[in-house]
Amino acid sequence: MAIRVTQKTMYNDMVGQMQKNLAGYMESVQQGSTQKKINRPSDDPAGTYRVLTTRVDLTNTAQYQENVDTAKGWLNLEDSVLSTRVPVVIRDLIELASQASTGTYDASQRKIMADQARQHFGSLLELANTEFEGKSIFAGHRYDHNAFEEGLALSSWDEDWDKAIREGDKDGKPLYKLEGASSETVIIQFTEEGTLESSAANPDKPPKFRWSIDGGDTWQEGSYEQDAHGNFVDADGNMKIAANGVILTVPATMNVKAAETVNPEGEDKGPGARNGTLLYIRPTAIYQGDDKDPPVDVTLMGAPKDLTATATGDFGKNVLVRMDSDADLNTAGSEFTWSYSTDGGANWVTAKGQASGGGTMRLPVPGGYVDFDATGAGGTITAGSQIMIHPSRADLDYEIMKDTYLSVNSVGKDIFGGYYEGKPALDGDNNLFEVVGAFIGYLEGNNQEGAQKTLAALKEAEKQVLSAATAVGGKENRVQTAADVLSFQKLDQQERLSYVEDIDLTELLTKLTRQQLTYQTVLQSSSMIMKLSLANYV
Repeated sequence: MAIRVTQKTMYNDMVGQMQKNLAGYMESVQQGSTQKKINRPSDDPAGTYRVLTTRVDLTNTAQYQENVDTAKGWLNLEDSVLSTRVPVVIRDLIELASQASTGTYDASQRKIMADQARQHFGSLLELANTEFEGKSIFAGHRYDHNAFEEGLALSSWDEDWDKAIREGDKDGKPLYKLEGASSETVIIQFTEEGTLESSAANPDKPPKFRWSIDGGDTWQEGSYEQDAHGNFVDADGNMKIAANGVILTVPATMNVKAAETVNPEGEDKGPGARNGTLLYIRPTAIYQGDDKDPPVDVTLMGAPKDLTATATGDFGKNVLVRMDSDADLNTAGSEFTWSYSTDGGANWVTAKGQASGGGTMRLPVPGGYVDFDATGAGGTITAGSQIMIHPSRADLDYEIMKDTYLSVNSVGKDIFGGYYEGKPALDGDNNLFEVVGAFIGYLEGNNQEGAQKTLAALKEAEKQVLSAATAVGGKENRVQTAADVLSFQKLDQQERLSYVEDIDLTELLTKLTRQQLTYQTVLQSSSMIMKLSLANYV
């Protein structure tokens, strides 16, 4: 059976085929111009998703690489300071202490050495305040200002005083306070024994003392500050010793030993190495940054007055604790509901608790515990009370890979020592700033035995610094490994993106040639067919 094909049908069919071939040809032309197989989501929906996710991965990798570069710069500078620059200064100080320890040098020569030691102290202070991109690298998280500032500290040859200075009072609080400034070491020497509030020679008055700022060449009689009523002991049980514009505040109960200030020939013996209670007010470095020391900071919000809370553990992030119902801590067995959140309150984990009586309780939270003492608050914690646990703020972390963080800064007091919160930051010879500060005092006081003590102490302090340098070196190796992994990861991501998105030029050229030939053939055949008419068959 014959089917009649009209001119209109034939025309529409030819035009449709031409448009179809032309559309394919133009799509190939566009791919050639962009060098991409996917130019719109409709080209390949699944491929488009892979392209978008891979581009996100590449962006993240680029950010990690930038973080790694920053961490490298930070750690390289820190390593240079700790493993090279600081040890050079320490070695110069060791050489100086070695010279001052011998008996071939006199007081005037040790004063010259003291000037050199002060310059080395200044160099150490500058190195401890090193900055990277405007941030102090040894100040913990308070990197917006110097890690250390120069101040005054106290040394003593009296063993009781020395122990009290290092350990503080019975509660561990600082024993003394210094006010004022002095560019020279102030030597204080007591000439009467007893307690500060009562001299053995004259119980109604404090023991006499004298002070010197020239190593004992000359002395001045010392005095105690008095309040408006003429009392030497203040309301806190302390006394204030005045010397060269510096005020030393110490407990009035401290015992002092009388120095032998005159030899049998009647000549002044000078400060002496272990002559009575001998005090040196000399330079030190005071740490201004923050720390990683316990206890963890806790903030109470909306809680009853006199409620106290402490946290114990290793907390990686803030933990928010909330009381959902009243908790009667005095009644054993009473139940209550509480919750905690590790994302600032966006999500909460709720639990039930039971009081054990006595007005106190302990709740487990991620990373440790939080302890409550409600005895001063009537034994009850009201519903709605919230407690924020703040972990250490000392670390400055960079995300060097996904969910992998690295701290690049350091807590300067744990490396260089100095003073922190009124007490030596490190014990004994590990405290570099204290060792050097005391050395300056010994030199300016012509104390040969003190110089000998410093010689051994400097070597121990150097070990403390080099130990910190070793830890930084380990971080540098870790950062370099992360950099290598990220480099390979980026290359893999680029290859995957290219495989999905980029065009194969050889294949495209072949396709374009074929499509062009097809389109030209369609045009020619269509032209010939459209020219036919019945006149061709008459």
